[in-house]
Amino acid sequence: GAGLANLGNTCFLNSVLQCLTHTPALANFALRGEHKKYKTGGSFNALYEIGEHVARALNSSGRTIAPTALVKNLRALSKTFRKGRQEDAHELARCLLDAMHKKCVEVVKPKISPNSARAETSFVWKVFGGRLRSQVNCKTCGRNSETFDPFLDLSLEVGRAKSVLGAFKMFTHTEVLDGDNKYRCEGKSANSKSHLTKASKQFTVNQAPNVLALQLKRFAYVPFGRGKLNHFVEYPLELDITPYTSDEGLTSRGKAVYDLYGVLVHAGNSSNSGHYYCFVKVATGTWCLMDDDEITSVSEKVVLKQQAYLLFYARR
Repeated sequence: GAGLANLGNTCFLNSVLQCLTHTPALANFALRGEHKKYKTGGSFNALYEIGEHVARALNSSGRTIAPTALVKNLRALSKTFRKGRQEDAHELARCLLDAMHKKCVEVVKPKISPNSARAETSFVWKVFGGRLRSQVNCKTCGRNSETFDPFLDLSLEVGRAKSVLGAFKMFTHTEVLDGDNKYRCEGKSANSKSHLTKASKQFTVNQAPNVLALQLKRFAYVPFGRGKLNHFVEYPLELDITPYTSDEGLTSRGKAVYDLYGVLVHAGNSSNSGHYYCFVKVATGTWCLMDDDEITSVSEKVVLKQQAYLLFYARR
């Protein structure tokens, strides 16, 4: 693929674009011209423009290209973005995936909501979409309550985690709701139909996505602004999240095992400053450092020693 010109503090965009460009399913989608089916007139079309960018980048190996259309339309992704200002790469990635998904849904007739169950058949959803299950168990009446939330990426707390697997373990640990955070149960009790009671709550991955995009939450609010957690968090080449899934999420495809293909890094102490770059596994199987217009081959050992901010895994 091509290197990307920095058009004025656009390293946050460039690093995300390189990770998306080397997402195999998205690369195939663009190279086959599938994105052209979604071309519409009028307002900015994130899905079409990403398809055009990916196809152009993969057909321009050894050269540098400028992601001009995406830089010009940053505010179409979020009104908080400002051209020429450093932005948060995770926020950009999330807004970009949301916009691409909504464009997939817009062309469906009759019209459907981007949050509807039917919308989960869109191309973007098939690649990045997953579902979380939240289960609450009332300790008074034994009633179980379940809710399901869709996601295109997952954010993991890493303040007390030494590894991604450790962060997943904390994310899915069973929380006891007691004291000030007691659970209001709507089940039967001796006194009333609704009662505050002790309960347990647990998150699990109910539907494992084909591409697992992870944010390691390094930025935290501190008294004088937004600080950063700079400690190393171990992440494997092969990630097995099977222990953190609910049984329903595994019935159709077996274990949820993933291979690493993208590592996005932030250098600096604030999300509004510093520099972003990434490491991606290209089609030949080689790992490359992609730092704006510079592309350099690196070893797996180098890749696995980074202070990762975003991680991209492809399911086997």
